[in-house]
Amino acid sequence: MKKNEFIGVILLFSLLRLLLASLMGLMPQDAYYFYYSDHLALSYFDHPPMIAYMLRFFSLILGKTALSLHLADFIITSFTLYFFYLFLRELLQGEPLRKAFLLIAATPMITVLCINSTPDVPLLFFWSLSLLLMYRAIIHNRLIDWILAGVAVGLTFDSKYTGLLMFGGMCLFLLLSHEHRRKLLSWQFLLFIVFFFLTVSPIAIWNINNHFISFKYQSTQRASGIEAFHFQPKLFLGSFGSQLLLVLPVFFIFIFKATYNLFKQWLPHFRLDEKQLFAASFSLPTILFFTAISLFYWVKINWMMPAFLSAAVITVIYFKSWKAIRWQIGISLFIHLLAIIEIGFMPFPVHSDDTWWGWKQLANKVEKIQEHYPGYFIFSDDSYKTAAVLNFYLPQHVYAGNLIEQDAYQFALNDTALHALSNHDGLYVTSALNKHNQSLKGAEKAMLLHYFRSVQPLDSILLKDHHGTIRRRFAVYACQGYKPPVHDMQQPVKH
Repeated sequence: MKKNEFIGVILLFSLLRLLLASLMGLMPQDAYYFYYSDHLALSYFDHPPMIAYMLRFFSLILGKTALSLHLADFIITSFTLYFFYLFLRELLQGEPLRKAFLLIAATPMITVLCINSTPDVPLLFFWSLSLLLMYRAIIHNRLIDWILAGVAVGLTFDSKYTGLLMFGGMCLFLLLSHEHRRKLLSWQFLLFIVFFFLTVSPIAIWNINNHFISFKYQSTQRASGIEAFHFQPKLFLGSFGSQLLLVLPVFFIFIFKATYNLFKQWLPHFRLDEKQLFAASFSLPTILFFTAISLFYWVKINWMMPAFLSAAVITVIYFKSWKAIRWQIGISLFIHLLAIIEIGFMPFPVHSDDTWWGWKQLANKVEKIQEHYPGYFIFSDDSYKTAAVLNFYLPQHVYAGNLIEQDAYQFALNDTALHALSNHDGLYVTSALNKHNQSLKGAEKAMLLHYFRSVQPLDSILLKDHHGTIRRRFAVYACQGYKPPVHDMQQPVKH
């Protein structure tokens, strides 16, 4: 592939991603993390704070719209690719460099990052920057590179707790490397560690002040969800299939081929090419661990994302010609075409509240209903989704499920003065897909009467497409005389 064609492919995918970003409506995750940015803190219940700082910065420049959020995602992810390219230039050159870059740049994974505001956006940004700075620190051994690498890895952790794998990858590489192992006991590496811990200290301080609630949720409480270690082939196949879609089949399968061959090379003398070892240290442990976990636990589609960056280095040698790369690009273009059709026209309904469609329409209808109930506060209880979206679109604060002792995530930590709402009236808005209400089987009013003096069901909100077909349904209740729980402070997630 010539240089002009290489640049053309990159520009083509950039234009497709900009188109998708413009078509994409607000996702509940977008709104939830924007809610973070409206309540800046050192950290949050379910994630570190970097996504909040990122969205706050871009909202000051671009404003508060769904498009501005997705433009922020696109810009940050474009810089992710830039730093990834600089990292690849340290290890590869010529055709292998261009092939490895396209293995990542042409994937749906990058597109997902460009159109949905999640902690993975800053995570991969700082992950790619960390790869570059750590490799330079190891090779050139300059003091400034070690310091910047420590800060960058710390910011990776400040983006998502998965960033700890970056620190672990550095230790693993130095431990296995014959050439660089002595650096484990060097004062340069000590500086790296010091600046890493300085950079992550705000998260530690926040957790100390909040009884380690975030660390517990993302570690012991998550692990407790695995009730039994028994083989579940459906989970494995689902996870494996989602990764095939995310980074495309040839690349993902070649990762396992590379793993086998690298292990064979390493085993006789416990030695590998230093560049291959560096790339493998930041990819294979993560990919192999989550692949193994997927045999008995649902591994989310985004958990392996950062590991694929350096995995491109160890797999590119198996792409002898451009034929397989072109197949990858062709498959990806087809997937992007389907995504444009689905996001723009939604021929296939999304039977979930994890959708980009209908939220603005919902907010407009809720606002009209409230005109008939002035002074009523608004709340919902589907963990964070409806509450976050309504907070994004409506001028007043919208409460979440902690008002009625249900999951509320970060809302539960922010809205702790529930007794201030005592005897006030509220409008309860809930999706027909809300699992809590589905479990009540029509007894929503009886449930609400535990927390209000009286409750009247109102007409449901029906969201219709341009054909008049009902796509989503929300129940609405007018509730009078709020009776808050005994304890204002509710657990963010119930178990």
